[in-house]
Amino acid sequence: MLPFVVADHLFVDAILGTDSLRAFRAVIDLEEQKMTLKGTGDVIPLGATRVEETYAASVNSSVRLEPGRQALVRSSVRGTVRNHSVVLVEGVPGSDESLRIARTLCTVADETVLVEVCNASTEEIEIKAGAYDVAVTIVPKSAFTAIVPRRDGTSRDASAVLSAINGNASAKVGTVEAEMAGAMDNAGEDDFEMDFQDSSLGAEQRRLFAELLKGMRDLFVETFKKPGRTELLKFSINTGTHLPIKQPPYRVSKAEGDIMESEIQEYLDLGLIRPSTSPWVSPVLMIRKPDGGTRFCIDYRKLNAVTMKDSYPMPLIDDILDVLGNAKLFSTMDIETFRWTRTVSRRRLYQ
Repeated sequence: MLPFVVADHLFVDAILGTDSLRAFRAVIDLEEQKMTLKGTGDVIPLGATRVEETYAASVNSSVRLEPGRQALVRSSVRGTVRNHSVVLVEGVPGSDESLRIARTLCTVADETVLVEVCNASTEEIEIKAGAYDVAVTIVPKSAFTAIVPRRDGTSRDASAVLSAINGNASAKVGTVEAEMAGAMDNAGEDDFEMDFQDSSLGAEQRRLFAELLKGMRDLFVETFKKPGRTELLKFSINTGTHLPIKQPPYRVSKAEGDIMESEIQEYLDLGLIRPSTSPWVSPVLMIRKPDGGTRFCIDYRKLNAVTMKDSYPMPLIDDILDVLGNAKLFSTMDIETFRWTRTVSRRRLYQ
């Protein structure tokens, strides 16, 4: 007689050990994918084919990743996948090794999944929309019917554990999106003032224009001390093979020095600048403004003199007039503290 254990919630009908196989005089034929029990004459097929539903998914929008950074990217599944299905997201074999895809479980929502990507290279990587694919495999519900033991001796159904995990993951992403949406909603009409006193727009035009501005509320800043920031466009300072230029600081008065220290500390607190030991050094200039105030500037004239300029052709006036020919409304835009809205390429930060 062979000892056996009765268990619930197994992924298979039974598990046979080597002692049982020996007792039944089992012979395994891997070529024919079968096992013969000489003791009883029974033949058992091996390696039953399991069909997996695997789809490809591509990122929805372009993303730039700096070296060592990671991000959660929404990707659209190319195929019909039931909503709330649990899937295994992983990279495609043979894809670029500099971009790593975390092998994770995810819940499908509106035919999209969240993909965790990481830039494992030393260079900045741009993932263009629709240009990068990941594999999405549907996980059957039978995989979550096991019992997970607790530390206190009790047990918990694995499907409940999975639901909790997915719930927490969705909550984290949802919390970020909710905070962003909440920040937009909290800025009510009173906080987002629009002055139409000197405007010749009609009532309907004012309403449409107000709705347009409210829809783009996140593009406007309340103060120049908190400017917007985009990661979609970065600039690089090309100085070729020129040696670093190091200039001594200019002499300033006690009052100007205090203003300088205050400005530097404020920029540090806002995260606009950081301490540096770069071999490139440019001095600070304190310029008097027409209103009597002082403007904090950096004298980049020597750096600009050795920088290779980018050449952009001027647009043709005829082309501009053709584009604007049927327009009825014209607007102008003033970007607040434009110098802080674009970031410098990581490879050129030392300049």
